[in-house]
Amino acid sequence: MDLGTALIGIISTTVCAIPFVITTRSRKKNEKALISSLKELAKKQDSEITQYETCGNYAIGIDETKNFVFFQLKNKNVIKEQFIDLATIKKCKLANYSSSNSYNDKEIEQLNLDFIPINKNQSNILFEFYNSEESFQLSGELQSIQKWNKLINNKLESKK
Repeated sequence: MDLGTALIGIISTTVCAIPFVITTRSRKKNEKALISSLKELAKKQDSEITQYETCGNYAIGIDETKNFVFFQLKNKNVIKEQFIDLATIKKCKLANYSSSNSYNDKEIEQLNLDFIPINKNQSNILFEFYNSEESFQLSGELQSIQKWNKLINNKLESKK
């Protein structure tokens, strides 16, 4: 009787753990692919990523010696690649687009890093960290965008 109970317990635990294992492996595989793709994008610009981060469906990295920032966003099997030479950028700012719901709570609809170029004839460049139409909830994007906004602005200040 004890052997049967133990066997049922082991089988139940295994069945419950399988979805978590599969999800973790899938997330790690996605992260590796994003990082690899980001490094490949940097290589095309004769750069090397010295610091990077992945969060959800994007990866961001910086070449601190050549002052390039690289960004990749993956949505529905479409990868959007962007890079910026910080020598052409005047300022970087966090763009938080929110709306109020019926309870007067602010709901974040979109989080972007907005790069303002030195040349006023060029348009701003946006890196989209979060879009409520693509993701149901924030999962670290707010902390990530704040970190990268600070890091990039520190780089921009140091080159002046």
